[in-house]
Amino acid sequence: MIQTGAAVVALCHLKQGSLEVRVGDHVALGDLIAACGNSGNSTEPHVHVQAIDRLPVHAAEAVPMLFDGQLPRNGKILEIP
Repeated sequence: MIQTGAAVVALCHLKQGSLEVRVGDHVALGDLIAACGNSGNSTEPHVHVQAIDRLPVHAAEAVPMLFDGQLPRNGKILEIP
């Protein structure tokens, strides 16, 4: 989980043992956080990204995230260089 000023961003399916940050670390755009993983029932490594308005997760509401100025549709695959 990454807390920003506007939302909490969850990154899921990261490669086990690959975390480069610890709780309380500050991260910036371009910082390496972890490697892309392959947890769950999947055929290839991938990362799920979701923004919520607050913690705890069970009380949170989703926050729209824009990529290249657009809100991707559900299930759209984004390739980030």
